Amino acid sequence: MLASFSFWFGDINQAASPPVMGFITSIAAILCGAAVGIEREKREKPAGLRTLVLVCLGSAIFTQAGILLSTSAADKSRVAAQVVSGIGFLGAGAIIHDRGLIIGVTTGAAIWAIAAIGVMIGAGYVAAGVILTALILVTLIVERRLESWLYGPCDWHFVRVDFESHEGRTRALIQGILDTHQVPDSRVQFSPEDAGRASAKIQYCQNHRPHRGFLPPLAALPGVQRITPDAESSSPR
Repeated sequence: MLASFSFWFGDINQAASPPVMGFITSIAAILCGAAVGIEREKREKPAGLRTLVLVCLGSAIFTQAGILLSTSAADKSRVAAQVVSGIGFLGAGAIIHDRGLIIGVTTGAAIWAIAAIGVMIGAGYVAAGVILTALILVTLIVERRLESWLYGPCDWHFVRVDFESHEGRTRALIQGILDTHQVPDSRVQFSPEDAGRASAKIQYCQNHRPHRGFLPPLAALPGVQRITPDAESSSPR
């Protein structure tokens, strides 16, 4: 029983052959990445299930490769160190600065953290990786509860955006701004084009600044004629 405990909670590189180690760590990396990815996917974040699974698995593979190809103790950490610096660029790419608002910091941090989990698993510490994944999930869930407690619940309203179609170009620009600010498609309704004009009805939260950050960029679009509050309001869909 002690040997079994040491196998799962210690460095499995010391107790398993390279093929077995590779299989176990790869499956563990996929599951840990999927666990965090599903949570991000449900909240409709840019880095979702596939992204975080690939980041975690890729980090684990690079770490395994560093261990298998190393000739000294110092060599084993070189590949993992490059993963740390390289994943920073991927996380930075998920962060967008737009008109005084910084969007995607949590997504970038999630990518960085899940890469660290991949390195831990690839190094052979599977149990530690699983436990740390659980801590990340708890942090993300608690953060959501704290945000609601600190700033209050969302106050949902509708806004109507009237715009000139310009052969569909304005609608594409509007959709791009909404995607950048992570406004779900379920909260946007475009009307059919009529004589070169159309409108969009958008549901947004008035209480939280990040949730209404898409309004200034929309107002700055040349094709947008006016933005007016809609009398209808409701709970989120």
